[in-house]
Amino acid sequence: MKLNEKSNPIVSKPQFKWLTLLTFFGILLIFTNCSKDDDNIEDDVESYPTLKIVNTVTDNRYITSVKMVNYEFNNLNITSGNSQTFTLDNGMPGGLENINITVSYRTSTTPSNSKSKAVNFEKGKTTALTLKGCISYEGCNGYTLE
Repeated sequence: MKLNEKSNPIVSKPQFKWLTLLTFFGILLIFTNCSKDDDNIEDDVESYPTLKIVNTVTDNRYITSVKMVNYEFNNLNITSGNSQTFTLDNGMPGGLENINITVSYRTSTTPSNSKSKAVNFEKGKTTALTLKGCISYEGCNGYTLE
């Protein structure tokens, strides 16, 4: 009996097509499933810069708002001796350097005043701004943002 080379293949043509197709989809799945790992979410949160606003004024003025590019924190009530920290997780479209921050403050009976200062941020680090001062008749030169 004569053995025909075409009659005894190891893998038939239909099987070879399916094997090729499955291999292709396997490779496609591997390369398209390489998005960010859920394990790295904590790393991302830790890389956001934070802003700490501190109120050390000597009278009853409280901080009512903090504003900067892409952020606006309103309806605050940061009283003297207290602070609040904000995570800047909406991005920094103006970059991390020379960012102008405006802090508004008032008393319950006076209109709002504000002070501004340009600061630099670092990823994963906290930048602190402190509202300092007193009423001028108490012997100081008003309010500053440091």
